[in-house]
Amino acid sequence: MNRLLNAAVTASLAFTCLSNAAQAEVLVIDGMTPADSSAFAQIQSIALEDFGGRDGRALAFELEDALAAIRIYGEPYFDVIGGRSAVESDAILSGNVTTDVEQDETVAKRRRCVERDDKDKCITHKNIRVDCLTRTVNFRAELRATRYSDGRRIYSESFPNQNEQTICFGDDEEFTSRRSIIRNMVSETVGTIRRDLAPRQYRREVRVLESRKGMAKADGKFFKAAVKMTKSNPTEACRMWDEAADNGLVHISLTFNRGLCAEQRGDFESAIALYQEAQRISPGKLEVNQSIQRISDHRRALDEWELRQSGTP
Repeated sequence: MNRLLNAAVTASLAFTCLSNAAQAEVLVIDGMTPADSSAFAQIQSIALEDFGGRDGRALAFELEDALAAIRIYGEPYFDVIGGRSAVESDAILSGNVTTDVEQDETVAKRRRCVERDDKDKCITHKNIRVDCLTRTVNFRAELRATRYSDGRRIYSESFPNQNEQTICFGDDEEFTSRRSIIRNMVSETVGTIRRDLAPRQYRREVRVLESRKGMAKADGKFFKAAVKMTKSNPTEACRMWDEAADNGLVHISLTFNRGLCAEQRGDFESAIALYQEAQRISPGKLEVNQSIQRISDHRRALDEWELRQSGTP
């Protein structure tokens, strides 16, 4: 775990030291969110079998590309085996896609011209009931993953989607092409599956708290100077906030910002302690709750990554 934390901290510090890289009143946080399904934490290789349905092949091709493109700490997360291969994989993905189109006649109110002048310019509009046609595109992808070693199903999900469009007599529009809609639904499904199967690294700009309400004038001036320092030298801003705390200043903004500093450098124990202190100062504050959840997710993702690297069953 130390190796992974050191890598994350090094990347974060390198970024913050780049000239002109810091943005106004933010600290840059590097982290990782875990996969929505923990079943693939130790799956190194995946084979994609034939996907059934008219649009199954399109889903399989896009999913294969998406899984092969995943990189965590610069390393491919999956060895993706497409098509039939003599190489045994850790898991086999199979699926099916069903789509259908329904059209129904209906009536709806539309704003229409009901009176024109002698130059054919509309002078009166009214909302009237007109004949319409509603087209519904139904989409459902089903995906299953089976572990090769014991034949156990480790993942089974269904991904329904629907697109409805109504065109009425006199409307200046046409139905969106079915193929375009299905392509978008396939891409949305692949994005969801990717989040299910693998963790995601991120780099986020998290705004520091700037409120100085309740601070003494001198403390507020010093705190404001530290906030401004985040634009050019976030490390110095963090040092200044620590100095303010050492001098006895207690404030929600100061405590939260020091938590961000600790999180940025990978000191999660200190970060959590500071965020919990911030909760006690200002219970229910959204930024604090989000930060605690962010660290919890990051830690879980790191644990799963470490387990994956160790190869422990």
